[in-house]
Amino acid sequence: MIDIVIDTCTLVHANNPDSKYFEDSVIFIEKMLKNSINCVVDEGFSIESSDNKSYIGLEYIKHLQPSSLGYNLIISLIMSERLIFVSNKIPNVHKKYIEQIIKNKKDRMFLRVSYNSSEKILASHDFKDYKTKKRGTIKKEINISIVTASEINYKL
Repeated sequence: MIDIVIDTCTLVHANNPDSKYFEDSVIFIEKMLKNSINCVVDEGFSIESSDNKSYIGLEYIKHLQPSSLGYNLIISLIMSERLIFVSNKIPNVHKKYIEQIIKNKKDRMFLRVSYNSSEKILASHDFKDYKTKKRGTIKKEINISIVTASEINYKL
């Protein structure tokens, strides 16, 4: 595996022992810290909120607390030059498809960035916007795999 897009919730769950995804998120982060897989974000990312022009960067800054496992992973990826920047622009036909199937504008960006990544994998625990049936449809229609940490951990 070359790269992966990481939904904010997957990182946040590593700091919430009450989450059913807690252990899998911790393992996911630990594996990402030890491997050479890149994390893909949209262009304009900066950990400094005043310099950030990235939507995913905004999500990370807003939801990841300094010194949390997720925050530490992002800092580690920056320091080791494993944060990859891609455009969030995709062909109109696929953009319209994403807009039809995903109502939450925030979650559309993660799919658009995943579309432009090499592996087309999004690690997400969001089953509100990416329901199980939608995950299968998205894989079939635009070839993006939306997986949980537990589903991807064995590949990391």
